[in-house]
Amino acid sequence: MIAIMSKLVKKAELMQIHLLSGFLGSGKTTAVQHAANILLQENKKIGVITNDQGKHLVDGDFFKTLGLPNRQVINGCFCCNYNQLEENIQSLIDTNNINVLFAESVGSCTDIVATVLKPLLQQRPDASLTVSTFADIRLLQMMLTGKHSFDKTIQYIFLKQLEEASIIVINKIDLVDKEALMKVKELMKENYRNKILVYQNSLEDQSVIKWLQILDTDKIKKKSAKAQSLNIDYDIYAEGETKLAWFDQSLEVYSVTNNALLHIEHLINNIHKKIMQRRYSIGHLKFLVNNKQKVSFISNTEPPVLLAREQLSTASLLINVRVQATPKHIQTIIEETMQEEEKASGCKIIVNSFAAFRPRYPKPAYRM
Repeated sequence: MIAIMSKLVKKAELMQIHLLSGFLGSGKTTAVQHAANILLQENKKIGVITNDQGKHLVDGDFFKTLGLPNRQVINGCFCCNYNQLEENIQSLIDTNNINVLFAESVGSCTDIVATVLKPLLQQRPDASLTVSTFADIRLLQMMLTGKHSFDKTIQYIFLKQLEEASIIVINKIDLVDKEALMKVKELMKENYRNKILVYQNSLEDQSVIKWLQILDTDKIKKKSAKAQSLNIDYDIYAEGETKLAWFDQSLEVYSVTNNALLHIEHLINNIHKKIMQRRYSIGHLKFLVNNKQKVSFISNTEPPVLLAREQLSTASLLINVRVQATPKHIQTIIEETMQEEEKASGCKIIVNSFAAFRPRYPKPAYRM
């Protein structure tokens, strides 16, 4: 791997900022995790900034467990909290001397070129900046063929993310067969032939290395520097975001039979099951168990999760739900699931914090 990575252009003195956009559940976090591991073997100093409309993020806490220098931009997207993003970038430089930064925007965000990339290009002229837009190959095919169940305003956000992209990373190709992959390639060639298209399995080092090599080329840096701002209707954009419910909860499970992890497994699978039964379209369901094990669902068809059977009397769970529904409906599902698990097993569940809401109207700090 080191030999392969040595082909990357080495410009250690030049700060690299890689912005990642893309819809909820597109695999941005997994790609960053594996890219960081690869670059660390090249003695790069890596930093990560995660972003969400809420406060308590599975991805942010997950990067802490990996020991990567990280920051979070919370309570709104990068564009609305641009100054917070800039402060976090400088903080990572000052405290960790990073030279490669991955900044992962919230999945409901678009218009990132005008509101994030261009301000950064102006304020950090000595940095090398790129933008990669990620798309789950399964949702991408459904969006392009009209076979999805998301509201048209949510589809508008998804397609605007692709429209402004310099690089589109068609991710999770390991989850489809060859026929489906070929169909997507035909659709992308037809609709996005002017984009740099990367077909990627972010769990595979060789696949991620290919993406990193593209990011390090002069071609993509020049393309990013000349990226065009979107022609976008903010009313439609805002309406699409409000079609999605945000639900975040931190809880602890206490078990007199030392089966806390089993109870958490039941909670995770039953939350997913209830959302499937109600046919709510899933942006993503993310769970962090005991601040170290991450579990994700991004569709209604994924199988139940199985956790390790370690005997524990207590365990923690962080829940992030992003679903096309009302916040109240999601809150009701979570509460019902917890009550049912307590009644069935005799465990005790303590809620430490929760928030259920819809995103506010996007108001960028800058738009160029």
